[in-house]
Amino acid sequence: MDPEKLKNVIVVPGIKIPFNHAGDYSFGIGLDERTIREIEAYKPNCVHFTVPDFVGLDGIRWCQKNNVAYIGTWHSNYCDYLKYYFIEWILGPGFHRYLKGFFEQIPTVYIPTPYMLKKVRDEWGYGSCTELKEWGRGVDMNVFSPSRRSAEFRQSKGISEDDVVVLWVSRLVPEKRPDIWMAVVKRLQDEGLPVKALVVGNGTFEKYLSKLKHVCCLGWLSGEHLGEAYASSDILLFPSDVETFGNVTLEGLSSGCPSVVEKKCGDHLVEDGVNGLTCPCGDVEAFYQATRRLVIDKQLRKQMGKAAREKAWKFERNIILQQMAENYKDAIDKHRDPAFIKKHLENSEGAGRNMLSFFCCNYYFVKLFAEPFLNTSRGVQDLVENTTECVQISRSRLSCGDFMVSSNSLSTAGGGGGASASSAAVEEVSGERDNTGSSKYDDKERKICGMRRSNPVVACIVSALCTPSSYISLAKMINILAIVLSFGIVLVIVYMCFTVQNESAPAIHSTPPAVA
Repeated sequence: MDPEKLKNVIVVPGIKIPFNHAGDYSFGIGLDERTIREIEAYKPNCVHFTVPDFVGLDGIRWCQKNNVAYIGTWHSNYCDYLKYYFIEWILGPGFHRYLKGFFEQIPTVYIPTPYMLKKVRDEWGYGSCTELKEWGRGVDMNVFSPSRRSAEFRQSKGISEDDVVVLWVSRLVPEKRPDIWMAVVKRLQDEGLPVKALVVGNGTFEKYLSKLKHVCCLGWLSGEHLGEAYASSDILLFPSDVETFGNVTLEGLSSGCPSVVEKKCGDHLVEDGVNGLTCPCGDVEAFYQATRRLVIDKQLRKQMGKAAREKAWKFERNIILQQMAENYKDAIDKHRDPAFIKKHLENSEGAGRNMLSFFCCNYYFVKLFAEPFLNTSRGVQDLVENTTECVQISRSRLSCGDFMVSSNSLSTAGGGGGASASSAAVEEVSGERDNTGSSKYDDKERKICGMRRSNPVVACIVSALCTPSSYISLAKMINILAIVLSFGIVLVIVYMCFTVQNESAPAIHSTPPAVA
């Protein structure tokens, strides 16, 4: 990032997330001495926590120790993400307990929508120590404006004025439901409708979306470039059911783009039939019918686009920021009241007296144990993915018999004969060539297969893996080991998250904080 943009930013230590396609995201592992010195030199009147990581846990301790007001805001439904990776049943209980333990330590937590407020309080049981209030999100009406619609932009992407553009803006990950988006777009195109699509974002599904016809993947955009993509599209299709607010939907509405969204997550922004359409969670047919309705009715799109822009004015950025400024003042006023703080910290949940805080609020402890583990997990992940790729290529391109015959030929060949045999093997793997001499397989696959053919040991190993029973048995064994390990980790996390009730509350400082 540009150093000039970080001039007034305190960068906290973190570990890069080890999973592929995670982008530039990092795990916050706590506050080291340098960071604490910079925070103390800044002398904040109020600290705003947005991410429930170890930096947040450490920050809460710092605020309590230094008598500084603090609040939190809810931004992501982390536990809902787990169901899309089929690990909710094993990681869900421990993760829920961790998040509850984190947010209950904050005197006031602001939730973005009435639906999420009800879900967090009634369904997940938050609010025993923290006060839950509503605070939404805002949008820059100048950046995201219908005036940014560009015929030149559309032409550069191969889109004519008569084409109807269906837009996707988000991370391309399972929990955002790109599978529904893909199914709807493909079905509309197969029906012969003049539908083309734009995709803004990165993630694991990008390789699938890029293979669809008339789909242009733009990567990650921001600012005016993102505003131009919104305004130059005709329909925003966003079927995600894990949104806490729906910034993407709000940006689309502000750009005059009618939206098709999931009902529970989006009905605070989209009035069904007025400025867009809402659909039940996961209902592919409903999303298809709603999108098709807008595709075939240009007048309806125009009418809903105007209503969308009007709705967005309610969430104009300056209005929302002013509300948050008032929230900061309220937090400082409450913190001046010793009775309020004492009541909050006397509760073991509010004070965060648990084993998890002891371990996680120790920067050097986390760095010593977490960093090697995460780096190792990245290495294991790369090994598994590369091995899987190799085996898949082997099984699809060649039979096991081919490997053994080639291995025997290579083992008996010597000198120049060996080189000739190796060259012939690579030529066979490469398959038929066109007039230009190009192989029908890409260079990466040719190199992998050629390496295998030139190494009898590798050939034998791959031959064993090609046996269906051996491959399946190995996969089952790895799966069982992963489940056992995950279950053990969850048990440890749940145990550490249980509140320790017999510790005394920390000392309460009665000196009021400075006011800006």
